[in-house]
Amino acid sequence: MRRFAPWNLRIRLSLLVLLLAYVGLIGVRVLYPIAYTPQLIALAEEHGLDPALVAAVVRCESRFAADAVSRCGAIGLMQIMPDTGAWIAQQLAIPDFETDQLFEPAHNLRFGIWYLSHLVERFGNQRDALAAYNAGPGNVERWQSGSEVVFEETRLYIERVSRSIPIYRIYLRIPWLHRITPSLLL
Repeated sequence: MRRFAPWNLRIRLSLLVLLLAYVGLIGVRVLYPIAYTPQLIALAEEHGLDPALVAAVVRCESRFAADAVSRCGAIGLMQIMPDTGAWIAQQLAIPDFETDQLFEPAHNLRFGIWYLSHLVERFGNQRDALAAYNAGPGNVERWQSGSEVVFEETRLYIERVSRSIPIYRIYLRIPWLHRITPSLLL
């Protein structure tokens, strides 16, 4: 039986620890994908939002898939309904809005981040803004008046977004963490 020198064993253990840490980072990247980071940060800051909040919303809406379409017809990264996209285009004085623009990450992020900022301003807090983003402002107004109960889907959505924010804060404060792992977005 062959014996290893103590330094050889330490090197092997160190390499194993590094390998396990890297595999862990890849696992986090799978669970918490991120893309379009420069645009996301710039637009979030322009509209007074935490970029980690925006990243968490995008994760919960589309997992950063620009071509995502929900069963109810919401489109793109931030899952914007075509009618809402047209209304946002009016608010932003963007002429000639086409629904297909919502598939373009730059347009979708611009519209979605503006809309989320608008909802935060309208409702005065992040929780109600997230509820409105998920279920619509009219439902939130009814819930605030106490005439209806919050949808279970919306309650779970707010929890998922809220749990994702700390992970994205780490990602965005230490950007090399997601640079050293491969993007697994197709």
